[in-house]
Amino acid sequence: MSILKVSNLSISFGGLKAVDNLNFEVEKNSIYGLIGPNGAGKTTVFNCISRFYTPDEGELIFKPGEQEHNLLSYKVHEIIDIGLVRTFQNVELVKNMTVLENLIMGMHCKIKGGILSQGFSLPKIWKEERKAKEKALDVLEFLGLKGIENQFAASMPYGVQKLIELGRTLVSEPKLIILDEPAAGMNGTETEELATLIKRIRDEFNITILLVEHDMNLVMDICEKICVISFGKKIVEGTPEEVQKNPAVQEAYLGKEDE
Repeated sequence: MSILKVSNLSISFGGLKAVDNLNFEVEKNSIYGLIGPNGAGKTTVFNCISRFYTPDEGELIFKPGEQEHNLLSYKVHEIIDIGLVRTFQNVELVKNMTVLENLIMGMHCKIKGGILSQGFSLPKIWKEERKAKEKALDVLEFLGLKGIENQFAASMPYGVQKLIELGRTLVSEPKLIILDEPAAGMNGTETEELATLIKRIRDEFNITILLVEHDMNLVMDICEKICVISFGKKIVEGTPEEVQKNPAVQEAYLGKEDE
């Protein structure tokens, strides 16, 4: 069963077609990769799905449960409420807040209570804040980051900051996480650990993963299915083995040899 269906997606910037009639489906509880050369349009696709961009044409259907959602009817700040979250190529943390505070920010959609109850610090809000803190600490422990919760996010190494950002998505209890270059800036050991972690997130939290990544070893290791795009068009979709053997993929990445 598909959790995300992208149909006939197209968007242009200044007359240049960044995404051209793109179609793919992501199966529930799968790890799905979207890859392609630099400038292929991958992040643009993510920006359409997460509602930073509005496409010129196409349909984006998200179905985390029984209810089906047309993502184009949602604003960018609303999609977290239906179970879709994302990370970014560049780490987007509040550097002058602690690690714990950054994770708790990811639960703003779950914390109940209006402006008045928050302003007067009513018992209901105390309870919600306590639950949020407990949830954030549980996620930090899952990520192997227990013990740094009260340190400033800015003081953490880059690889740890990437994990903190991932943790912030997990605390919102999503059904689908979009990962944009999760291994960027990581060394080989960190990337191997990330591969294991992404699989655990899928298996232990029952979360579907959609990722863009340039590290082909990571993509081929963890993705069950991959969509390859070039100049905004899909050139092939299939298993890692099928994608690796496809001549069109080799040409897109390596260029066509002269006759």
